[in-house]
Amino acid sequence: MVDHTEIQYEWFIEIAVLLIAARLMEGVVERLRQPKVFAWIIIGLALPFLGYHVSIVTSLLGILGIIVYLFYIGLEGSLRGFLKGLKTAGPVAFGGVAAALLIPIPVGLLLGLGFQESFALGVALGATSVTLTVKTMEELGKLHSREGQAILGAAVVDDVLGLALLSTLLGITEGETVSVILTIVEIAVLAFAVWFGIAYAFQKVGKPLYRYFSRLSDEAPGLTLTFAILLIFSYFAVQLRLSSILLAYALGLGLSTHRYIAKKVESLMYPLIVLFTPLFFIDAGSLLNVEELFGINFGKSLVVIITVIILGFLTKLIGCYIPARLLGFSHRDSLVIGVGMVPRAEVMMTVALAAKDSGIMGSSTYLGLILLLPITSLIVPPLIAKLYR
Repeated sequence: MVDHTEIQYEWFIEIAVLLIAARLMEGVVERLRQPKVFAWIIIGLALPFLGYHVSIVTSLLGILGIIVYLFYIGLEGSLRGFLKGLKTAGPVAFGGVAAALLIPIPVGLLLGLGFQESFALGVALGATSVTLTVKTMEELGKLHSREGQAILGAAVVDDVLGLALLSTLLGITEGETVSVILTIVEIAVLAFAVWFGIAYAFQKVGKPLYRYFSRLSDEAPGLTLTFAILLIFSYFAVQLRLSSILLAYALGLGLSTHRYIAKKVESLMYPLIVLFTPLFFIDAGSLLNVEELFGINFGKSLVVIITVIILGFLTKLIGCYIPARLLGFSHRDSLVIGVGMVPRAEVMMTVALAAKDSGIMGSSTYLGLILLLPITSLIVPPLIAKLYR
């Protein structure tokens, strides 16, 4: 029989220790003039080497924290401003995805990976995760700058393109190459339509919510309703293979039109962000598979691993920098956009895992993608801070 009391105490202590460690490490990195998120990633990276695995409870609370955080970011923006910025964000996202697809294929063929594995590598590298960048730029007070909004908008377009490319890759593994490639545009259009439709619908729902909030003397029912809607839509986003994090951002954008509600919800949800967001980044940092790291033949595979990591940086840096410069961004701001689009996370690993399980991707390429996660997490925040200084 399982001792439930003991299990509860284990994750109670784990979360307490991780949060205290996060606050202590924050003090260290702030003295080095680095963003707080850098501290959380370092803690996560240290855990596998200490032989410790984060519990499922901590992982789930971290996901909850980051969903609420992106919802909060959406509340501070505006749907109209986001749509206006898409003419900038769209080319940036397309440039990053195009470079991620076009550069790895010839490089992979030169390394002897074969076309399917090279294409799978390109699809994996095309998937950006800007959560780390968003947190870093918020701490620097630059999130609502033109380049910050370009990164947020590009992340949405990037997510839509990533969904279409993932479907293409799965079709290739099943021998349906032609039929899947013909529908790639349909998938991308449908995914963006779902994202925008939810943002627009929530904007309309905001009117009755406003009346509901204004009549209440107690804030709890209104907050509960908003939070429940956020969780329900996040669930359906996962079922549709969309990013629950970016859909939470869409909900926040929809509600941001009604400033009274937005400010109320921001203040009420902020404690959740403070408590649970560090857990997400600690968990992300702990995903490094130490057994994979030490179990591979480095003498034979080192060139592939290093090449994958270099490609992870260059594809987004070049692919996003060039469109940004053509759109009138300064050299510095274009670099910020390029660097800000470099981090990868769950979408990249989903693609990598699917390709590895199907036999398309070898261990060396897969390990290179795994190592890309902590390396970009360590380098991107201080690099963005340095660019602004």
